[in-house]
Amino acid sequence: MNTQPKTRSISPDKSLDDLFPARFLKAEHLLAWHVTQIAVTISRLQEEEVTPHISQPAEWKPVIYFLSAKTGREHPQGYLLSAKVDRDSLKSATGASTTGELIGKRITIALAEHKGQAVLRISPWPPVAAT
Repeated sequence: MNTQPKTRSISPDKSLDDLFPARFLKAEHLLAWHVTQIAVTISRLQEEEVTPHISQPAEWKPVIYFLSAKTGREHPQGYLLSAKVDRDSLKSATGASTTGELIGKRITIALAEHKGQAVLRISPWPPVAAT
């Protein structure tokens, strides 16, 4: 009887972020892509159940999904709207007053800092058109 655990090698080029894939877009993604901001087109908005901390009950939070500029398809990781400042920035950047008006709007997601940690925030200004 074989008592050795099953193993398999990991490619030395595999990103450490890929060891524990994130459900939502995080600051680490932009850092890994060597960018400080990305302009995206909103494809949908939905509420998802999330657990902020293990000791806290699950909550419903809005998540924005967007189209990938590279592929034109929806990016697999959504942007978790977890701060009122992001809601205010969405309104300012898009002029939308309802969630339905957000679909197809372009926004900029940028690196920021909160309590000494890198975080993502939505810019309150519309993206600058590419020239």
